[in-house]
Amino acid sequence: MVISLMKSGTHLIQELMVALGYGIYGQSRIPAEIRPVLDDATRDRVARMVYDEQTYAELAAGDPASFAKAGDEAWEALGWAWQQRLGMPLVNRYGVAVTNNGLIEQALRRTATSTFATTPGNVCWVLPELDIKKVDGRFLQEWTETGLPRILFMYRDPRDVLLSMVNFLCGRTAQGYGNFSEFQIFNRILESKADLSEKLTYALTDPAFPVSGDHERALWLLNHPNVCQVSFEQLVGARGGGSDELQAATVARVLDFLGCDDSPDQLVEKLFRTDSFSFFKGQIGSWREAFGPEHEELLAERLGRMVRLYGYA
Repeated sequence: MVISLMKSGTHLIQELMVALGYGIYGQSRIPAEIRPVLDDATRDRVARMVYDEQTYAELAAGDPASFAKAGDEAWEALGWAWQQRLGMPLVNRYGVAVTNNGLIEQALRRTATSTFATTPGNVCWVLPELDIKKVDGRFLQEWTETGLPRILFMYRDPRDVLLSMVNFLCGRTAQGYGNFSEFQIFNRILESKADLSEKLTYALTDPAFPVSGDHERALWLLNHPNVCQVSFEQLVGARGGGSDELQAATVARVLDFLGCDDSPDQLVEKLFRTDSFSFFKGQIGSWREAFGPEHEELLAERLGRMVRLYGYA
């Protein structure tokens, strides 16, 4: 499981997981070619988990194509159910109609006591947060007792995160600003501001602005000894203003954490993709060129503590 704070370079860690052979599931826009593809046995097992016995028997007795479709729908419902158990704010981002879906409700009800270990294997869950006060306690107990799933935490300098989110919400990335409902609101607000300076002043002032508070809520991930902490600056490499040597060492550290014997040298070239959905510049320290003297007090007030705690001071 990858917890990658929004605008922290999710595409980098995601490309690494794809290169390692994982299918990707989560809340970012995930191209069809890297989504999980369930084999027949896994699809059957998930269908048994989600459907009641009578419905499962009727589906299994039907034609294989219909059963395969029903199995894929069961997996989709199970995924949404687990997003709820992991504390994702689905109603805010997608509307209540998503969580009120009958099959999702059934999946949540029937698997409420199941462990994360029963979800399909060879899947990397990529999520933008894991708020410990909202996560299902059963998941936390399972992870504490077994160490699984292995959790990687991806973060970035809070100042670059804020700038990147402003650029993202202004539609300056390759494919727009995403489909979270709140993003539409903040896009309109930012577009009403005269220039980048005003946009940044607003983003530093409104506590409801996306990414505000993300670093603080994730401090437990930054400090937990069983979490592999990876920063954007460590993973981006020279093309993003970092170091190729540090990038290779970071990939090697991730592989060791996951118990993989792949060669870091064969993986690093696949990480930096300018065609990724939310990519704009992907550079370390871009905030220095964007923030002016008028932002210094706001920076210190709103981001100073997190800058220090995450080691960027």
